[in-house]
Amino acid sequence: MNDLNSAALMLGGALLAWILIVFAVWWVRRPKPEPAAYAAPKAPREFRLPSLSRKAVPEEETVEIAPSRLARISGKAPLEAAAEAAPDPWADTPDAIDPAPVIVPEAHPEPVSEYSHAPAAEAEPASDDFTAAPAALDEAILESLVAEVEERAHAVDVAVPIPPTAKAFVRLVQKIPPPDAILRKSWIGGRPHLPADMEWPRIDGQDGDFLAQIVCSDLPADLWDGLGPRLGTLAFFTNPDTGAATAVHLSDDGAPRDPPRSVGPAYFQPWRIDTAELMPFAIRAFPEWPVDLVPAQPGEAAGTDGDAELLFASDYDIADPAFHPFDWGTMLAMAEILENRMARLAVDGAAPDDASDELAQAIAEAAEINREAQVRASEIIDIIHESAGQGVRFSPADATAVLAGLHAIRWASVTTESDPETGEDRVEATTLPLTRHHPTDDLWVDAYRAVLFDRLKHAYAARPDSLSPAARAVFEPLWDAMAARETAAMGHFPTRLREGFDAERDVALLELPASGLRSIGLRNQGSLLLAIRKVDLAAGDFSKIRALAGN
Repeated sequence: MNDLNSAALMLGGALLAWILIVFAVWWVRRPKPEPAAYAAPKAPREFRLPSLSRKAVPEEETVEIAPSRLARISGKAPLEAAAEAAPDPWADTPDAIDPAPVIVPEAHPEPVSEYSHAPAAEAEPASDDFTAAPAALDEAILESLVAEVEERAHAVDVAVPIPPTAKAFVRLVQKIPPPDAILRKSWIGGRPHLPADMEWPRIDGQDGDFLAQIVCSDLPADLWDGLGPRLGTLAFFTNPDTGAATAVHLSDDGAPRDPPRSVGPAYFQPWRIDTAELMPFAIRAFPEWPVDLVPAQPGEAAGTDGDAELLFASDYDIADPAFHPFDWGTMLAMAEILENRMARLAVDGAAPDDASDELAQAIAEAAEINREAQVRASEIIDIIHESAGQGVRFSPADATAVLAGLHAIRWASVTTESDPETGEDRVEATTLPLTRHHPTDDLWVDAYRAVLFDRLKHAYAARPDSLSPAARAVFEPLWDAMAARETAAMGHFPTRLREGFDAERDVALLELPASGLRSIGLRNQGSLLLAIRKVDLAAGDFSKIRALAGN
């Protein structure tokens, strides 16, 4: 026998001896189950997981768990099936799988530990003759598995709302700057294109306010679960007082039709114009904004966030050409707002009885400045009314001259603030040009800017080149930011919960967020949702549209 064979025999003998030693140690230290006591012959016995020795930990609530769940989590194949298996308590969870029955080893007769679980099922009495010993499990691994099972079991007690199935939808993206009228296919606000022989749509006996007209051929095939028209256009209208809605499916449209009257109060909400003083200056109509129908992926938001207010500086001067009146309508509105606000200026110079000498002097000096401002501003206001009354053609140069004259006028205000160190009142007198906006003590400039904004957007939506380059440079970025924040949508799940909207039976025909750019909104600044039942949409019965408001 050569040396190689001798070495192989020696190695094999050593390996066999090591295996025998390991087996002997295991045999001595193996668990020695005691025979289970039977209450009666052939009575069902309970099977429990073996009691595990663990370190003392805070007591936790016992959680029942099926052995099949343990087998699935452990990643090991379950043993031979028992006669009957109890229902798996995980079957109702979203990630449930088919339960696999498991035979577990016979338990010790003493009570199980706090980490043992109740038996999942009762089985027929097993034979006393166990021909195969149970496989030994590493204690650390088993502890880890039990901890994972307990964590998963506790997790099922947490109620997690299941979101509605995400569906494809389209965004109605406003075009800034708007294209020419002949290139507009779909739009929000403005005038509908109706056949010449068609009467203006009525809702509950009243002429409807026109909201939008959408070309159906641009709608995705899977929008609204494939329901609804894909030819012609859909024109949406609302009741001017109640807000009730309807739509008209037009196979052929016609020329633009002027509305029979101004829009009603149901959804008319111009931006930053919410007082009885300023509302008469707003243009009572929804400006026409062309939109592109952009398909969106399921799960995307229906709109974006933004803060258009940040684009308006807190300190500005309307002597800037960007804020000049651009026609006689804005010029006269500016003159009337200025006249009303100038009448409020304190010009009597009277100070409170308990005023200090410093405060009384500051009030008297401000009154003198304001008296002069009233006189000079009244002269300019008279010139504006006289020029407009004579039918003089409006010129941007006239607006520049008027704003230059107003900028030369000064007005004053006096405020007091308590000194945090001494507790005495600190007097602050401010003197500014009449055209300058003061963030904390504005006289009239901010009100004029709100009216100017409203009139500018109507002119811009109709014909962008009607605005001066200076005005477009300031307002176009603002309108672009507002359009992104106020994006309308069709076919998506509503952005806010709506009472009366059923995600299974309803579809969102059109959702219009509150929009200062479109002058469309609700009193609570919520969005307007036009919903319809799927069966009504399939039948083309748009008289069943429901207008739902969301906070």
